[in-house]
Amino acid sequence: MKLYVHDKCFEKIFELPKAIQKKVLEFQKKFRTNSKSEAIHLEPISTFRDPNMRTARIDQKYRAIIVAPKKGDTYFMLWVDNHDEAMDWATNKIFDWNENTQTAQIFTALETEMEKPVSAAVKKQSLFADLSDEQLLAIGVPSQSVNLVRSLRDLDELSAAEKYLPADAFENLFYVSEGANVELLIAEVNEGKTKSSDIEEQVESINNQRNFVRMDDKLMEEIINGELSKWQIFLHPSQRKLVESNFKGSVKVTGGAGTGKTVVALHRLKHLLSLGDLLDKRKIVFTTYTNALTNNLTVLAKKLNLDESKIQIINIDNLAREIANGAKLVSKETRVLDTPNSKPSFELWDELLEQNLSEFDTPFLSGEYQNVILLNDIQSEEDYLKVSRIGRGKPISRKQKMDIWKLVELYNKKKATNGYIDRSELYNKVATFNKTIKERPFRFVIADEIQDLSNVELRFLRSLVEEKENDMFLVGDPYQKIYAKKLNFSAAGISVRGTRSKQLKINYRTSEEIKRLALSAIKGVNYDDFDGEAEKLNGYLSLFHGEQPTYQVLKTKNEELDALVAQINSLKQANYSLEDIAIACRTKDAVKEVKNHLHKVKIAYRDISNSADDGKGVVLSTFHSLKGLEFKAVLLADVNNRTSPLYFSKFEEMEPQEKADYLNSERSLIYVAITRAISVLKIFGTGVKSDLISLSK
Repeated sequence: MKLYVHDKCFEKIFELPKAIQKKVLEFQKKFRTNSKSEAIHLEPISTFRDPNMRTARIDQKYRAIIVAPKKGDTYFMLWVDNHDEAMDWATNKIFDWNENTQTAQIFTALETEMEKPVSAAVKKQSLFADLSDEQLLAIGVPSQSVNLVRSLRDLDELSAAEKYLPADAFENLFYVSEGANVELLIAEVNEGKTKSSDIEEQVESINNQRNFVRMDDKLMEEIINGELSKWQIFLHPSQRKLVESNFKGSVKVTGGAGTGKTVVALHRLKHLLSLGDLLDKRKIVFTTYTNALTNNLTVLAKKLNLDESKIQIINIDNLAREIANGAKLVSKETRVLDTPNSKPSFELWDELLEQNLSEFDTPFLSGEYQNVILLNDIQSEEDYLKVSRIGRGKPISRKQKMDIWKLVELYNKKKATNGYIDRSELYNKVATFNKTIKERPFRFVIADEIQDLSNVELRFLRSLVEEKENDMFLVGDPYQKIYAKKLNFSAAGISVRGTRSKQLKINYRTSEEIKRLALSAIKGVNYDDFDGEAEKLNGYLSLFHGEQPTYQVLKTKNEELDALVAQINSLKQANYSLEDIAIACRTKDAVKEVKNHLHKVKIAYRDISNSADDGKGVVLSTFHSLKGLEFKAVLLADVNNRTSPLYFSKFEEMEPQEKADYLNSERSLIYVAITRAISVLKIFGTGVKSDLISLSK
């Protein structure tokens, strides 16, 4: 016989004590051997609304909720809990096999009045008045729920009806309410179905794998040993399609925070490893922008049991330097400007202007060099005179360009004399070199958090692999663009237009309430999809609700720090571990103040910006370092009108477009910080509230 386990049941199993998890392991072994054994105690319960639901005994205290088939030998395990809680969970649940979508659906039984036909007048006012009954059924609405859907007039009523609808049906209805084309949704559903009419094969459809996985001993043992997490097992059909599809070239995947972009990229890595051209010994490279994210990816990749000899997970700066050193493009002693433990390029420009008079100041010249000359890999005065400067503010004359180029030449000589190279200059050198060699360095390229990159890094990534099927898988969120860099795939020589630009929409991480607050921080700002079009978050849906975030402004810093401690203690009383909690600030100085206070009151902490700090406790971080991570509870501290957005000393010297780009990146940064929270978000500050935080609905 076959036993399929629901994803929510897995979540519950993860929470059970180890001793009970082992009993669940033994139970499912016995059940799959003989489901009719007296020791199983598979019993119908007269009070259950669904007559096909059964209880089964795990031990004297715990029960499993099982759906027995009307025919055949396929069972579904929906829940595991204490006896009374398991009974309460199952009492009003309905389990239904939906032939239209090939999915097993679970939802709360409808109240009697919800099943009654609605009048023509009500149908006209319905949120879904334009959809036929056939279309509703095709996107997953159970036949008994059609009248309920017809009665819904707005999003609030749809949200209130969520528990009475299967998850896939609610999701598709939400998309329709946000303007999605219903025929495209139906096509996506059909793509996730098998062609077989055999129910035993339909249970293995991509659509059904979203919520159910077939149980075996190895799977359960890995759960009990702590080797598995839910993300390793379950993929939404839209995610699985991206993971397993064969693409004619490069692919761009975007999505809001929490939509599983990194999970998809990791599963894509696993899939690409399975495509093996045994004669191609080159590795697959998986890269991202920050060291913290790279370390996190390394940990996650190990959980997928990937062959480490065939992959390289590396920070993109380290990768560029590694290739440059190997090809002897720079000496090992060369230092890269604007990187940790090196000199800021601003200082070199300041020194240069102390010795050379110019009508231009350091911010302008540095911006011109980085955002025009290096961005476009300009190598000569002739090319500089011809290149476009769109976005650089006021135009400059040909004569001024010639004067700037003379200063650039002096700047380059100064760098060479002192053993420096600009970061973007290094990338350009490596990209140019890679195009000259017979075989590119890697089989495939996967890059996460691509919104942190610029065209310079994109050209570098393009140079790492020849153009071919599945060559590049590039993942990011335009709304998390916290660095004001210019990014355009077409300009970087990467074609991802049309069917090779994909978007994920389901937020698995944060509650709907936290998601709404995050979106309010970026409201009214147009974000580019990296290819000249506007990125839209229509249909960006969180799958669960939670408590409302709060924003508390105190009079003094000591009061704020005491409020943070009180919140930590409150969370501990609610059974949150210290490791479940993160405190993040915009600046390093603010993090230091929190650290000193926690030390004073003897609360354990771990500063993730310090790679040597591997201790346990509340996680401390800047907003930037929090990127790519998630916590059950996030406390944002020192949030006020001075820090969010943060106005630094040279802000007023920036060009108008640079100012606008910077302020947009500050909005993205608070969006990133907010969306690290899974269920609890508390914001603290002193003085005047930040305009970026709006708690109104």
